[in-house]
Amino acid sequence: MRPNPQLAYLVARREYLENIHTRGFWLSILILPFVLVLVSFAPMLLRDAESTATYAVIDYSGWAQDAIAHRIARNDLELLLATEGRAPDVVAEARALTDEARRVLLDDTAKLVVALERERGTLVETATLAERLAQWWNENPDDALRLARGISTERYRRLDVPAADAATLNAHVRDGTLLGYFVIPDDPVASAAGAQYVTRNLTNLDLQRWYGALVTEVVRNQRIREKNLSDAAAAWIQEPVTFVAVQLSETGAGTRAGIEDTLAQWAPVGFVYLLWISIFSVTQMLLTSTVEEKSNKLVEVLLSSVQAVDLMAGKIAGIAATGLTIVGAWLLMVIAAALWLPVLLGAPSTLDLSGLVQNPVYLGSFVVYFVLGYLFYAALLSGLGSFANNLKEAQNLLIPVQLFMFAPLVFMIPIGRDPGGWLAETLSWVPPLTPFVMMNRAAMPPSALTYVFTTVLMVASIYVALQAAARVFETGVLTTGKPPRFRQLVKLLQRRPAT
Repeated sequence: MRPNPQLAYLVARREYLENIHTRGFWLSILILPFVLVLVSFAPMLLRDAESTATYAVIDYSGWAQDAIAHRIARNDLELLLATEGRAPDVVAEARALTDEARRVLLDDTAKLVVALERERGTLVETATLAERLAQWWNENPDDALRLARGISTERYRRLDVPAADAATLNAHVRDGTLLGYFVIPDDPVASAAGAQYVTRNLTNLDLQRWYGALVTEVVRNQRIREKNLSDAAAAWIQEPVTFVAVQLSETGAGTRAGIEDTLAQWAPVGFVYLLWISIFSVTQMLLTSTVEEKSNKLVEVLLSSVQAVDLMAGKIAGIAATGLTIVGAWLLMVIAAALWLPVLLGAPSTLDLSGLVQNPVYLGSFVVYFVLGYLFYAALLSGLGSFANNLKEAQNLLIPVQLFMFAPLVFMIPIGRDPGGWLAETLSWVPPLTPFVMMNRAAMPPSALTYVFTTVLMVASIYVALQAAARVFETGVLTTGKPPRFRQLVKLLQRRPAT
């Protein structure tokens, strides 16, 4: 039975106006900027909340730890001098040096910093710039951390344990004083045999990777010196081979790919996640509305004026309008975030994200697939949800549908990495997944025929789902008591709606 357009419109209008006047509607709109802010700033806040990883070193070589400490100090000082902003006079003076003079200063200062740390003393005379800078660094660790975020002391701190042996350090690891400790063999240049990282926490290996990279660098430099290679030859041997990414267009022209091009390839993944949130939240609004009206007997009053199919069609259309309003607001917020977040986060001035979210292919695909995905899942949820007497029953009845809705999140990254692969091609033809998969493939879009045929498939699937939902809804919305079994649902689907 086809719904009466006029009656369905009245139900849809009522549903829309009721929803936009609720707190839940405005919370649904505001949840996205909250998530954007949380995702953008939470990592920085959580990084500050992390405790400093403490470690110790047993150095059987007699020289490696000092070389590593020198490397750490030099890297931290280099970061300090490269950071802009107000700074003490000694730091400002060092920043003003030429590149060559700065390199010499960094080496000299790092040596003095290591000496001060080892001897736990202070310089009697601080005549040279290197001495004054080392003295300031030694006496003002908090100021150095404030001026140069990202230096090693922000995350790692070495504890100097006198006469340390494995038994002593094991006790410190067990009582939590140390996250772990490193054992450097007596001849790391000849062989890495005997090198160990001892810890109880194997879920946090950042310290191992950081210190391991420093040891590798120091040992490599020592091997080069022992082979009596010149600095130029050593630099040439260590020079990496860097491949420049070139993106090939449809016309066959190749252009050098920047970060914007890489982000553009991944932008559909973000749109898929937004699409999933939109469809999931809006269909839940429809389910909640249906169950609440049934539980408080309002549906019986409505059915005295309209038929069940008109009520179902009107509710689906009204919630669809509500959802489009929310999604429209979200898209505007995403565009605003893409324009302003790089500035707020201090991204390079050349980074322009506006094209990612203003791309007409992405925006058009998002709106189309939101409507198609919503109508498909709305038919399933409204039909099955009509049998639920309360939200608890509804959740239990719809677990299979909801589990299937989580599948797009599982396939989101694999399809984003290979949008033209067999997985993407296959799942494009599975109606419950089609909107998400096709949105995911927008960066490297398939052929026009694939778009046409998958859209036709979705429209046909929606038609079948709405027909089945109408048959179930007509009976279920007035049914009380225990939800039907699977066999009863099959019988309802085989029965034609009343005319």
